[in-house]
Amino acid sequence: MLLELNEEKVCILPTDTFYSLSVVADSTSAIKNLFTIKKREVNKPLPLLVSALRDIEKFCDISSLKLEKLSNFFWPGPLTIVLPVNNLLPKELNNASGFIGVRVPNHSFTRKVINKLGKPITGTSANISNIPPTKNIKEIISTFSKTVSTIVEIDCGKENLSSTVIKIDKNESIDILREGPITMDKIKSIISN
Repeated sequence: MLLELNEEKVCILPTDTFYSLSVVADSTSAIKNLFTIKKREVNKPLPLLVSALRDIEKFCDISSLKLEKLSNFFWPGPLTIVLPVNNLLPKELNNASGFIGVRVPNHSFTRKVINKLGKPITGTSANISNIPPTKNIKEIISTFSKTVSTIVEIDCGKENLSSTVIKIDKNESIDILREGPITMDKIKSIISN
């Protein structure tokens, strides 16, 4: 698995929500290949999976007090936090938008892979664009066995919804982009403590 990711190949990994189409986040060619396999529009950003907040510090400003509170409380877990990003990541990840979504999955296997790899990986759901994600490994294999390098046949976690997605901008304001298992009310309660 580590070898395939380091060789810029596309792999499918389990997370706490759904299976993830994953490549190393610093490879433009791997990212372009992932977009082709997923049939995803290139203007749609790809979220990143990390093993801990510190994994993203050279790509994003992680000094936000709100980010610290939310990541300490909700990570690992189904909360994707969209952060301002510097120019060290390939622009293909986020359509040069200046922001990137990041989360720590609550799945020990995948966190261990990311930790050993030593860099972020993409965390977009393993499905063809505009088709709902699935936890059915047989469907994943049927769809992707000819186009990806490795499919890890370990069950995903128990979450039935895709992660909640929030955005923290440079002014520390928070917007909810997609509500999932974590509600905005819960997010607000953690920030206010």
